[in-house]
Amino acid sequence: MRIQHPNTIFIPKAYTQAESSRTQQVTPAEHGVKTGKSDSVTLSSKTLQLQKISAAMDIPRENRTEKINALKDSINRGEYTINPEKIAEKVLNSFYI
Repeated sequence: MRIQHPNTIFIPKAYTQAESSRTQQVTPAEHGVKTGKSDSVTLSSKTLQLQKISAAMDIPRENRTEKINALKDSINRGEYTINPEKIAEKVLNSFYI
């Protein structure tokens, strides 16, 4: 059974008209024409801080792998203890920063 609405013949025509109108709208910048205007970007102080933090996080620490391996070993031996006071302090401080 084939269902066809009489208005469906206009849908493809509408899409082709929309595509052709999109290709006709060209800005001077797309053709390399200079308009005398220049773009500029200003970053906020928070953004600059975040960039510094991100760059610092990308720098590997020398003894980081040693610490991780030591933690893994103590967990495997069952000697690693959790300090709930430190965890609570870190959680509370994260809300007030």
